[in-house]
Amino acid sequence: MSNPNVCSLSPAEIDCSGPWLLHPLSPAEKLIPSLKQHGQLVPVLAVEESGKNLLIAGRARVAAAAKLGMDVLVRYIDAADDTSKAVLHLEENGARLVDENVKLATMRFFAARLDGADLPKTVAPLLGMKPKSRDMKFWLDWMELEPEYDELLGLGHIPLAAVGVLSKLDETDRASLVRFFEKLSWSRSNAVNFLTWLYETSRRENKSVTELISTPVFAAAGESESPKDAVSRFCKAAKELRYPQLSELEKTHNKIVSEICAGTKWRVEPVGSFETGEVMIQTRFKSREMMEKAMDDLESIAKFSGWEELFELGRDK
Repeated sequence: MSNPNVCSLSPAEIDCSGPWLLHPLSPAEKLIPSLKQHGQLVPVLAVEESGKNLLIAGRARVAAAAKLGMDVLVRYIDAADDTSKAVLHLEENGARLVDENVKLATMRFFAARLDGADLPKTVAPLLGMKPKSRDMKFWLDWMELEPEYDELLGLGHIPLAAVGVLSKLDETDRASLVRFFEKLSWSRSNAVNFLTWLYETSRRENKSVTELISTPVFAAAGESESPKDAVSRFCKAAKELRYPQLSELEKTHNKIVSEICAGTKWRVEPVGSFETGEVMIQTRFKSREMMEKAMDDLESIAKFSGWEELFELGRDK
């Protein structure tokens, strides 16, 4: 028996422009071999509204059929409003990868149409999250940020977790921070640490973040500076603002260690934050020859007089 809800339409008769189509269009070319050999096995989903055939799911099939000059099998379903259409679209595409761009587009779409209380319970299951999860809290906070940050998130320049700090700042301070993420991609830990150190320093010093980052050390990366080095410089500068005493201890430690270990592959690191006076020394080797060289170097550096100063670092802080 034929299905009265399924019909055949020309691709030109199907409107594929609905804002509820939140997933990006998949490459139509991947479907062309299958359509040529087997025809269309699964109908696309659409809603008939005001004389138009509004697509709910199946853009790639429509696009592939158009390239081949084929009609499209369409199954009609019911959806009372744009929100319902978006829910059906996401459910039909449930097997597809949901990346940050899809999550962002979905959250913006529903946030503009639902009350805040309804947003988590409606959207979270569609995106594979729990309504009360930490990620859902991040997304809800992200909805309060300026559009510039949407673009940075979509480009992968700033992690979602950064919103935990950004949401605590005022609009002026957030605007002043955009430049750090426009051309650089930050890891979660670097971004969160950088923003946290600036926020905590601003609270302690009773200064705005905008004022804190106005110094030359936070100047934009030059042509000769790699993105990795620029991020490292910004993080170091923010950490020194937040922990000035610890930063001075680290500088002194690094100076002494550079003298102790000069010409060797041994590394000396403090245990904790210098409060114990302990250090850890380590190296690597992959042959007996390298091991014997390392042991000779260790015997030599053990005689260095700078060890006593190294052990005393931080004991009086």
